[in-house]
Amino acid sequence: MSMKKLPDAEFEIMKAIWHSDEPVTSPVLTEKLRFLLPEKEWKAQTVLTMLVRLEKKGFLRSEKNSKERNYYTVISEDDYLKIEQENFKKRFSGRSFSALVKALYDGKNVSEDEIEELRNWINKI
Repeated sequence: MSMKKLPDAEFEIMKAIWHSDEPVTSPVLTEKLRFLLPEKEWKAQTVLTMLVRLEKKGFLRSEKNSKERNYYTVISEDDYLKIEQENFKKRFSGRSFSALVKALYDGKNVSEDEIEELRNWINKI
């Protein structure tokens, strides 16, 4: 599937929809975004514009319901993240796996549980 990476704001909208009961309306979504991400100014018209854009891109579908439009996801969060993961791996395919892991490590302490989880994963593969 050929799908482009979503810009950050559109991704935030999709995350909010993925973690909502469907269908979602523009006013409900705008309020949810204002609550989840209060540091960003979510204007109703901006959210509506992005919903139309996401529908054109094939991420959402909508149905008119009296005065409101109901939005439903077409692409699941898991499917989108798998595509993003593949794109990420393609971009860094010239590097070794261990170099990629080292690049992702941010220098913070890794807990014993996380190390054990990684060991189990490595042993499994």
